Amino acid sequence: MKLVRTVTLAMTASLLAGFALAQNPADFPTRPVKLVVPFAAGGPTDVVARILADLLSARWSGKTVLIENRPGAGTVVATAAVVNSPADGHTVLIGTNSLLINPAIDQKLPYDTYKALTGVSMIATQPVALVANLSFAPSTVPELVAYAKAQQKPMNYTSPGPRGVGHFAGEMLKQRAGVEMTHINYNGSAPALTDVMAGRVPIMFDVWHSAKRYVDAGKLKLIAGAGAPRLADAPDVPTLNETYPGFDVIALNAAVVPSGTPTPVVERLSADIKAVVESPEFIGKTKHLGIFPKGNSPAELDTWMRKETARWADIAKAAKIKVD
Repeated sequence: MKLVRTVTLAMTASLLAGFALAQNPADFPTRPVKLVVPFAAGGPTDVVARILADLLSARWSGKTVLIENRPGAGTVVATAAVVNSPADGHTVLIGTNSLLINPAIDQKLPYDTYKALTGVSMIATQPVALVANLSFAPSTVPELVAYAKAQQKPMNYTSPGPRGVGHFAGEMLKQRAGVEMTHINYNGSAPALTDVMAGRVPIMFDVWHSAKRYVDAGKLKLIAGAGAPRLADAPDVPTLNETYPGFDVIALNAAVVPSGTPTPVVERLSADIKAVVESPEFIGKTKHLGIFPKGNSPAELDTWMRKETARWADIAKAAKIKVD
């Protein structure tokens, strides 16, 4: 009886604490906040998350903000860990495009993305670019399309990994241009870029910041930007959107939490993240990454995420991409 009474009291205290926090989000956070990154330490998403953590801690008067790296299964490992964490705002997933693409390919996920998670705020977007080996004959999108159509076999292309934003950008180009291309799978930008520079694969869709150093060094050439606007640091190079209107592919980082997190807490967390990522400090610390800091409301993020998942689902269906 004593054990039961102790457990009951503990549960009651926890519920009361959660209720109190929901009623007074000004008290948030009440314990260390954990930002869960779905990749190993050192990558672009991890770097952005660590800058965000430092500045959130400062905004919260020095309260602890931790980074937990949970790579694996195309970001599913990290996402599942957040889904199964307490819905109190103290565990936050740093989501990427894979968060939106995984449900689009009918993957048998251990959670329902839009039922299990709630959007908090966008953190940043990052341009994607189409780059090529220097010896690749085409230098523009029309030339590339004409070249691909003239080949007897599908032309190879690559990206940082299968079923990611670069892979799907290529599938979108195939469908819009009516060309045949085969995606060559790699595990990360580095090995894929190495093989493109070596001529083993002619072209690649990659985050622009990742490929830019090799373009600047004269080891790769830039064919086009994959976003709607031209690349800010390559304004003379047309985009795919200029040949195929509506072609707009970007990489993103966004904050999401478990569903059931009290609305006042979600709104407080969203406002704080938006304030941080749009601050001069965050913009200055991330400038070298080539990202575009951008915060928004939970409702705006949710609408955008659902629209992107629907778009990728159409692309996946047409390309017959499905993971069981």
